[in-house]
Amino acid sequence: MTMIPRRHFLASTSVAVSTTGGWSAAQALAPSAPARQTSKAWQLLAVAPQSHKVADLGSDYRRGLELGLAQRPDVAVQLHWVEAPPTPNRAARSITAAIDQRPQLHGVVGWMPPAVEAQVAAHAQPLGLPLWASDTGADLPAAAEPGQPQAVVRHSLDLCGSAAQLAQAVYQQLGPRAVLAVGQMEGGYDFVYSFEHAYRALGGRVVARHVGEFGPQSAEFDGLRTAVFSHRPDAVVALYSGPQLARFGRWWQAHAQSQGAWGLAGLPWLADVHTGGNAVTAGAWPSAAQAQPVWKQRFERVGLPWTAAALMGAEAGYSIAAALDQSTQGPSASALHEAWMMPVLQGPRAVSSRITTSTNHVFNRPATPLISGWLNGYLQT
Repeated sequence: MTMIPRRHFLASTSVAVSTTGGWSAAQALAPSAPARQTSKAWQLLAVAPQSHKVADLGSDYRRGLELGLAQRPDVAVQLHWVEAPPTPNRAARSITAAIDQRPQLHGVVGWMPPAVEAQVAAHAQPLGLPLWASDTGADLPAAAEPGQPQAVVRHSLDLCGSAAQLAQAVYQQLGPRAVLAVGQMEGGYDFVYSFEHAYRALGGRVVARHVGEFGPQSAEFDGLRTAVFSHRPDAVVALYSGPQLARFGRWWQAHAQSQGAWGLAGLPWLADVHTGGNAVTAGAWPSAAQAQPVWKQRFERVGLPWTAAALMGAEAGYSIAAALDQSTQGPSASALHEAWMMPVLQGPRAVSSRITTSTNHVFNRPATPLISGWLNGYLQT
């Protein structure tokens, strides 16, 4: 076990980290005070996502979770990390195998998209282990069977809800005619259809769709340019992420003057790239410029970038520690389950946070059920 040194945080921490490869607290932080005894600590299996698309997704979430826990120094939590591959079945096997190897666990926390969460829950619940599942919210989880509540806390970036908010912002600020520009891997996720559903409900119309091309990057957005000039929309709604988003930003900036008067819109990470002008964004997390000063300082203190994954991790860690701090029982699976029954989200996203509990209610669910095309966790593809 390695301990996160006290002097590197604004408050001391009792987090212990068992690494399975990738980013290590011991590598990132120098040794400091002697480790606290952890025999009475809450024992959590912690899941970090591996990503083909976003290289730092796992380390950002992991370090964020540890940073959040560190702000409650009186709560002793011992983390046992496992990495979850992008493929749902492989991820579930890695997590369930780690559960079986650690009979001392009280619960499981980490990045688990719906397809993974369902498999892990089926394995963990007979053992009495509650789950805290963080995810992008790019897909809508299936509702639980009536009368069978699950011991799962769903903690989400709520991309489906963010897409619906974006539709309203585009309609009100830019107009009722939009070209939808979708990334290579975005097209099969529910949040794309959440945008279309909400936009149509307001009276808007998607006049054309363009999917970023596979093949030479020099021609990646040629079809988008053709669609924009053919339809002359009020807005181009750019739903990209990862390296493709960065390429789109450069492309849009290079062609901004020739694009015409139409506006540009997207989810919050569109603001992280230079596009040569202002873009309308909507979503469930603030930009670094809008960050609460205390959280911005905490992130800067440990050199943690202000990314969606890091914010999710910090919020999960801070909220979990706050819930455990209110517990009147010693560490156990049943006590953890009770502590997580009515969780209150606290952290860097403040009031924008989205959470669901064991009732399996989903915030911002569209009236029409949506069916996801991709099983992979969004941003892990």
